[in-house]
Amino acid sequence: MMERRHLKLIAVLGCVAFLGACATSRSVVQIEEPDTIENPTEGVEVRILEVNDKRQFEIDPPRPDIPSLANDEIDDDAITARAYARKRNTYGMALGDVLIPEGKTVADAIAKTVENGFQAAGYRVLTPVDPNYDKAADVKVDIAEFWSWFEPGFWQVTVHNRSDITITTDAEIAPEPIKVTEHYRENMQMVLDSDWQASAIKALKQVRETITEQVQKLSAQ
Repeated sequence: MMERRHLKLIAVLGCVAFLGACATSRSVVQIEEPDTIENPTEGVEVRILEVNDKRQFEIDPPRPDIPSLANDEIDDDAITARAYARKRNTYGMALGDVLIPEGKTVADAIAKTVENGFQAAGYRVLTPVDPNYDKAADVKVDIAEFWSWFEPGFWQVTVHNRSDITITTDAEIAPEPIKVTEHYRENMQMVLDSDWQASAIKALKQVRETITEQVQKLSAQ
């Protein structure tokens, strides 16, 4: 019996050490828009001309909601373009960061979200290979915020994601910029890589729904 207890204790300590190592190191976790929105066969045609990532990173920020990296790479666009979260321990101390895999960026995820938002509102989103692409209305996106972090608590932690994007397009679609600000929250017992992914996906869905709502409202005016 005593031997079994010792083995169980060793197993638990091993799990804790493993999770601690994961928390202190960088994680590479994909995020994608969860739903597939069909591109309408008819409707006003738009094209997403550019998506600008204007997020500001800090090396040692005073708050977890400010984008930061475990390493001093805040001036490396190849890294910051992929970063969307920072892990912390139960005391709130900053640990490893969370990045999208190489070859993809936060701007890519936001671009897909904006595309789906317009499609759900009845707009036909064209790509460079589509006829009439050059004649489609321009859509430009600026990303001020897209960042996930967690807030430690006594019984549970809260994962946050805050998004702040501005969409500008031709005057006949929206006479003024469309401002989308969302704050997604979810309570859980602990935060694994899969939780960062799920939280970001749910946050993007929230952003997409807001885009659709605002675009439809402007279309009805």
